[in-house]
Amino acid sequence: MVILERLVGDHGTLLLDIMGVLIDKSGAIEHAPQFVEYLNESKKPYFILTNICGDTETGIYERLRRNGIPLLSPERVISAGSLVQAYLRDAVPAGATVAFIGPQTCRAVLETGTHPIVACGETDFFDVLALLDDEGFPFRETLEAALTTCVRCFRESGRLPLLLLANSDRAYPRGADSYAFGSGIFATMFDEALKKLVGKSPEVISFGKPSDRMFAEAKRRSGDSSMMMIGDQLATDILGANNFGITSALVLTGINSRQHVTQAATAPNYVIDNLYITGI
Repeated sequence: MVILERLVGDHGTLLLDIMGVLIDKSGAIEHAPQFVEYLNESKKPYFILTNICGDTETGIYERLRRNGIPLLSPERVISAGSLVQAYLRDAVPAGATVAFIGPQTCRAVLETGTHPIVACGETDFFDVLALLDDEGFPFRETLEAALTTCVRCFRESGRLPLLLLANSDRAYPRGADSYAFGSGIFATMFDEALKKLVGKSPEVISFGKPSDRMFAEAKRRSGDSSMMMIGDQLATDILGANNFGITSALVLTGINSRQHVTQAATAPNYVIDNLYITGI
């Protein structure tokens, strides 16, 4: 039997996913508020690593607080959206037009001060397409507008826009026995469609888990190599942690179960039923 208190004590910094670990679409998951409060009271270093990118890190912090998760500050949140913003600021030439797929809150997520940020359908041309979120916008109309513009860009300039994939999640839990497509599926859709329409695949850069970028940022902020990732998805949380060389723990309150642990690359170091801590 895995004792969660022992795992917490054996690692310097904890990394926690949000959806399926702390909350789902219905609110806080059982034991999650008490677990985070336990970390706060014991002064345990921790960060929230999330592929959510339709809001700023402050917005994500406020959402967790509204759902009863007693997070101490927005600085505890490391989001895929913030990593995309940093990449735009550091690697994309000033003045390049950046379109996004996601709700209107994504404008603030991407804002750099040096790039025009537009929603798909607001422009006939863009240099970069950020794939951020799967809801909060007209789904089919937005994807078709983005695809049409990508084809137009290729025919006029001979090149496809760069695709920035913030959230690699292809599916996630909405609640008990309820699931939804994640925006990670968009990259596959664009790849297949553009290969058919123009004979070329777009360049895609990934930022969310399982990419190393998020784990590297956690290591930079914490200054700690003794980290443990607690997540509910083998293909993102666990694979990313394993590839980065840190401890991984699968919690069974989200999308994956023990029966899904079949491949070595995504096998967690530990499996825990939930975030219950004895005595609290």
